[in-house]
Amino acid sequence: MGENIIEIAGLRKSFDHVEVVKGVDMQVHQGEFLTLLGPSGCGKTTTLRMIAGFEEADSGHITIDGQEVTALPPYKRAVNTVFQSYALFPLMNVYDNVAYGLTVKRLPKAEIREKVTQALRTVQLEGFEKRRISQMSGGQCQRVAIARALVNGPKVLLLDEPLGALDLKLRKQMQLELKRLQKQLGITFIYVTHDQEEAMTMSDRIAVMCAGEIQQIGTPSEIYNAPATRFVADFIGESNILPATAAAVRGDTCVYTTPMGQVLGAAAHVPEGETVYLCVRPEAVCVSAEPVSGFGIQIRVTDNICTGNLIKSIGVDADGHELRFSRLAGADGFSCGETLYPYWDSAACTVMRK
Repeated sequence: MGENIIEIAGLRKSFDHVEVVKGVDMQVHQGEFLTLLGPSGCGKTTTLRMIAGFEEADSGHITIDGQEVTALPPYKRAVNTVFQSYALFPLMNVYDNVAYGLTVKRLPKAEIREKVTQALRTVQLEGFEKRRISQMSGGQCQRVAIARALVNGPKVLLLDEPLGALDLKLRKQMQLELKRLQKQLGITFIYVTHDQEEAMTMSDRIAVMCAGEIQQIGTPSEIYNAPATRFVADFIGESNILPATAAAVRGDTCVYTTPMGQVLGAAAHVPEGETVYLCVRPEAVCVSAEPVSGFGIQIRVTDNICTGNLIKSIGVDADGHELRFSRLAGADGFSCGETLYPYWDSAACTVMRK
């Protein structure tokens, strides 16, 4: 990615004396697709609205394309926003909806026509100019909203859960369409969602938020394979998270004591005796019918769940601690009640310090 088009420093916002954004620092690269991901109430939409200028920051700074915009109104910022509700004018046709902002600016009609035609071509809605909004499907309305935002030539497009109102199949289709569109245009997208799969599918980088703070920023692969905090590990995908104590460091590997028994993991410069959390993804867990050197966990299979391409299994130890593991459908199965001994490559075990 190129240089930063947005730089945010120390951004804070409170409502009714409750701080919902707590000192956010973030840089957004030119031409990237960045997603703000987190549960409801984590501050992601408020952060987006402060970038757009719809909310005033209590403190901190926002720079867009080298210009300090923290105190500027929305119409003076080089951004446009697409909302979940689309905010289209139902009594106007598609052309007039897309042209609305240009009409307000009193641009020449010929220029408006050229810009609207190009915007509709970009979102693959040529020939829909005279169609009423009430006659459009949800996916088509979403494209109209994007065209209306793009027609003003923003340097950054802000998208606040724009696919939330669509059914699952259409939402997945539009995820790919949005990613294609962003790559085609080459402009920066900042996208807000609570859907982890959506974020993983579309993003160049993801900023995971919790309780008003950014927990981690990284590529989808980094976020999934090397979560920085217990929250990130638990929120992104499925995880086995084990509290553990470093018992003995052996080069790049460390012996850890967990409530389920002894395991091996990466040393991660953890001093002996320190308490940490270990994160092991279900697909990284291997199982054996016999004990494995370095590992002291024994489980009994309690459930096998078929999700189509995967079989997800759950096992519990003698004290009721649960461990999840998965394998491709069609592989050798395990019977409920069967005793197994889990193990994993130490490199696949992420160590998270408290």
